[in-house]
Amino acid sequence: MSKKLRDADENKAEPGQIYISYQAHTNTRDSEDNARRDFFTKVDPQLLRKKSFSQFLDLTNNFVREAGISEPRVPISEEKKETSAFLTTVLASKPWKVLYEFLRQKKHPFAKDPITFRYWIAQLWFVHYSRARGRADTSGFEHVFIGEEKNHEISGLHNWIRFYQLEKNATENFDYKGFVIKRGNIMASLKFTWKGDLKRSGSVLIGTSPEFDMALYTLCFLSRRGRQQCQVSSDHGECLSSGNPTLIVKVEIDGCPLSITSYDLVQNNKVFIGSIFPTAGPITDQCRRTAGRLV
Repeated sequence: MSKKLRDADENKAEPGQIYISYQAHTNTRDSEDNARRDFFTKVDPQLLRKKSFSQFLDLTNNFVREAGISEPRVPISEEKKETSAFLTTVLASKPWKVLYEFLRQKKHPFAKDPITFRYWIAQLWFVHYSRARGRADTSGFEHVFIGEEKNHEISGLHNWIRFYQLEKNATENFDYKGFVIKRGNIMASLKFTWKGDLKRSGSVLIGTSPEFDMALYTLCFLSRRGRQQCQVSSDHGECLSSGNPTLIVKVEIDGCPLSITSYDLVQNNKVFIGSIFPTAGPITDQCRRTAGRLV
C-alpha cells in the first residue's frame, strides 16, 4: 500500500529539484556541531509553488512554538480558512484518493462517505488539544509537521519542507548539526537546534509532498494498534483496527525499508494524533541503489 501511495505522489520532487549535504555523522549524545553548512543546499522554487506546498507554507505561521500557550497565534477565522483550503487540496490529491478507496474497501468507519472522511481527518490532524498546562496548545499537524518547544527541547518537526523553511529564515536561528542516520535521498534522522533548543534526532522523509506524508502517516495511524508490527508495503495482509496507543508499521519507499511509529492521544473522549515519525530500517542493496541518487 505504501508503494501505491508513493506511485500516486505526482507532486514529489523530481531529480535535480533538491540537493542535500549530510556532512558529518553525529549521535544523540555528541555536543559538537558536526555540520558547518545547511542540510539543504538547493530546493527548486518551482516545487514550493505547487498548490499543496504553498498552502502548507501558508499554515506554518498559525502556530505558537512554545507548548502551554493556546492556539492559534492568528485570528481563528484565518486559521480555519487556510486549514480548510489545504485540506480540500490534500483530499483531492491522488495519494488521498488511493487511501480513501483502500479504507472504503476495508469498510473502515472513517471512509463511510467523503463528508465523514473529511470530518475525521480534520479531527485527527487539526483540532486543538492540550499538551501542557491544560490549554488547547497543539494539534497533530502542529506537532508532526511544524514542531514545538517544551522544557527547552524541540519535539515533533518531522517534515522536510518545514526543516528547509526554518533553515532559510535567519530569524529562526535554526542550526543543522549533523546526521544520526541517513538513507540517501529517501529519509534521514537529523540533529539540530532551533532558537537554541535542541532536537537530538528528528526524522524526515525527503522530497515527498505534504499530501503524501499525511496520507502515509494517516494510513499507519489507522492500521493495527499495539506493539505487533503490520506489513503494509504489499497488497495483502493489511489490517485496520484500534487499541493500544503505540503503533509501529513497516513500510517501504523506493526499496528502502522504514518503520512508521505513531502515538495517539485521547482527551475528552476524542482521539488525536499525538506523534508520528519514520525510522530507518535495515539497509538493502535496492535501497543503496535508489537512495544513492541525488533527489
